[in-house]
Amino acid sequence: MERKGMMGDEVFCSSLVHGYMRNGLLMEGLREHRAMLEKGIAADVVSYTTVIDGMCREGSVEKVMGFLDEMERRGAKPNLITYTSLVGGFCKRNRLEDAFSVVRKLEQTGVVVDEYVYSILIDGLCKKGDLDKAFSLLGEMEGKGIKVGTVTYNSVINGLCKAGETTKAVEISEAVTGDNFTYSTLLHGYIMEEDTIGVMEIQDRLESSGIAVDVVTCNVLIKALFMIKKVDDACSLFHRMRDMGLSPNIVTYHTSIDMLCKLGEFDRAIEFFDEYSRATTFSSTVVHHGLIGALCSAGKVIIAEQIFCNLIHKKLRSDSCTYRKLIHANFKEGGEQGVLNFIGKVGELDMDLFSSVCSYACSFLSNRDCCQAALDVYKIIRTQFFAVPSKTFYKLLKSLLRNGNEHVIQPLLSEFIKIHGLHKPRVINMLSCHLGKKGVGEAIRFSSYMNNGSVPVSVLRGAVYALKKEGEILDAYNFLKEAQQSGFLVDLAMYSIVVEGLCRGGNLEMALDLCGSMKKEGVHPTIIIHNSVLSGLCQHGCFTEAFRLFDYLERSNILPTMITYAILIGALCREGFLDDAYKFFQKMSNNGIRPTTRVYNLLISGYCNYGLTEKALELLSHFEEPFLLPDAFTLGAVISGHCLKGDTEAALSFFNEYHCKEMVPDFVGFMSLVKGLYAKGRIEESRGILREMFQCKQVVELINIVGDEVQTESLVGLLSSACEEGRIDEVVTILSEVRLMSASSSDSHNCNMLAHLKKPKKIDDACDPRTDSEQVLNSVAFDVSGNGLDGSSESTLQPMTERVDNLCISSDDTDIDNGNLLGKSFRDDFDTYYPAIASLCSKGELLKANKAIEAMIRNSGYVW
Repeated sequence: MERKGMMGDEVFCSSLVHGYMRNGLLMEGLREHRAMLEKGIAADVVSYTTVIDGMCREGSVEKVMGFLDEMERRGAKPNLITYTSLVGGFCKRNRLEDAFSVVRKLEQTGVVVDEYVYSILIDGLCKKGDLDKAFSLLGEMEGKGIKVGTVTYNSVINGLCKAGETTKAVEISEAVTGDNFTYSTLLHGYIMEEDTIGVMEIQDRLESSGIAVDVVTCNVLIKALFMIKKVDDACSLFHRMRDMGLSPNIVTYHTSIDMLCKLGEFDRAIEFFDEYSRATTFSSTVVHHGLIGALCSAGKVIIAEQIFCNLIHKKLRSDSCTYRKLIHANFKEGGEQGVLNFIGKVGELDMDLFSSVCSYACSFLSNRDCCQAALDVYKIIRTQFFAVPSKTFYKLLKSLLRNGNEHVIQPLLSEFIKIHGLHKPRVINMLSCHLGKKGVGEAIRFSSYMNNGSVPVSVLRGAVYALKKEGEILDAYNFLKEAQQSGFLVDLAMYSIVVEGLCRGGNLEMALDLCGSMKKEGVHPTIIIHNSVLSGLCQHGCFTEAFRLFDYLERSNILPTMITYAILIGALCREGFLDDAYKFFQKMSNNGIRPTTRVYNLLISGYCNYGLTEKALELLSHFEEPFLLPDAFTLGAVISGHCLKGDTEAALSFFNEYHCKEMVPDFVGFMSLVKGLYAKGRIEESRGILREMFQCKQVVELINIVGDEVQTESLVGLLSSACEEGRIDEVVTILSEVRLMSASSSDSHNCNMLAHLKKPKKIDDACDPRTDSEQVLNSVAFDVSGNGLDGSSESTLQPMTERVDNLCISSDDTDIDNGNLLGKSFRDDFDTYYPAIASLCSKGELLKANKAIEAMIRNSGYVW
């Protein structure tokens, strides 16, 4: 126009500015407005109001005040529309006080504020959650005679629904002529509150109102129908949308598919997805991602992979969350091979995305110590010439180091250094850890050289941990002391590692000395270090010192943890001080520390070991109060306790009670019950328990691990076959050996016994219901998994035994044949002999007891 000599007038330029502002082109609109003024075209109130409204819509309300001043200088007085835009801008920025200030200023100048201004203010208050003030404004409007319209009421209804007061919102809506927004808001409110009756009432109101619903209302109504389990009605509404002149959008499909998956209607969800996939107008990935996530969670990995392939074929970009879910699901279903198969299926991805998938898969497998699979993925990355992120490299190398794959670490480290250089902290730490495997000194010298004489604490910590792991705890202690003297930074983690190792190794004086050194260095031992010392004291019989340490913790305001109490409770139970142990148990609860199943197990096992099964069962009844469940160890302890007392019937009844709840005991519990039944001649019942035993995953794993050690075929299979053939005595004997071998190395006798098991034997010979006195009396270590309270000691009360494998001797007249016992070599296992010796002494059979003692000393390796 200007090249042709034509100049735009005020109306033309204002319209051009308005067009820019309406389309969100704020800077272009401002430039055009400034050019209009530079050309000498006067801007009127409409032009200025257009600019102010555009700036307020974009949130640039701070710059508006300058335009207001400019308007007044140029004689363009702001009107109600101008100030309404300003009020809306302040509300959008959550500056409600400024918005009210503008309104009050208007009222002082005599300008009558209309419903639209009040509606903006009420909407801002409702979004902020200030419903009381919103209702106050409604009263003010009525007092001034300003009619409240549907839009204003909708703001209040929306605010109430978001605040969880949908019922009050419904009461207000009944006095208003509602529209689609009204009913959509009410439905959504009831959906959030999961109020089925409320949803049905609003649905009836909507249908009877005669309102032509829009897509948004349909989407909310579909979700509401799914929520109240009206799946057919929801699907019917979806299919009727086109007849109503409405086209389902992304939200419609995503809502329908998501709700169908949540209700387990996966076949219908796939049908909806197929329809969605045929619609070429959609380019969003939200439907794909939602369906893939739901299918992975339901274990339908193959279908999820097909949906992912559809995503690839449509040239849509997947996010990292989706392919990570698929990797996790494939690993859950097929292990490391499942992950490798998935990577093979998605080779059509663009290079960047495929590289990201492979890098994450390599890191994922490395974290789970699937070293070979992680290396396979790494090879794929390198053959495709993708860059390997340092994080992926680092995790792979850490996994290889953890699992001792030294033969592949060297070339990988070289490649790591070649790609990422030698001066990144990760590279230095990894190389130091690798050198630490060969020699701690070499690792320290390298790290010191690379860090200009200083050694990172992570390297020192790794060196200490490596020495402790190799059993060189004294070297670790000396190394830590030298590091202190050399001025290197020694942190709490290093102290904790060494103190814990010294306590386990019986070097209590050195551990206490190290604790003293810590205090001199200004480092105060944590409760973790105190727990290590406490455990060491208890394990080595220093109970007076242990309880003095506990008293010191309380005096020093160092809060004992559950582990602290568990250590003391376990020690007291082993020594037979069960009442004192229970007092500590109560004290722990009173101090706000909720006992776990493992802590309960300490007391329950203690009671059962001393024949107090009634107290154990009473304690077990308390499990419901803290919402705990007994585990396999709990059940095994109680069953063993019943068998200790010769009450096999009670043990069987207890087993059946929990078997109905799909809960089974541990290995020792099974064995106690089997032996108890077999000793009483109840052969078929003992066979039935053995069958159940061979169905228990944890027990099968334990047995097969021992089978692998002696290089035999499936040991569970052999035992199961022998059980079906009626060779119960052989099965029991082998299982007794299994328990020993799970804690010690195998010997030739064990292998010969397993070989003997493979030979057929007449059922008549195998079914002699003798007591198990001819079996080896093998004690089972007292173990409450994870608390470090293994082992046994002499006690003030005479325990009936500590969950021995032959807990089923049912009468006092049972004669104990020690032939097998005297021929065994169990090294340092005193508990193997103790029950037999104690039993013989109690019956006055001192000659046999002496022979057992001689065998114990001879087999321990001592010369006498």
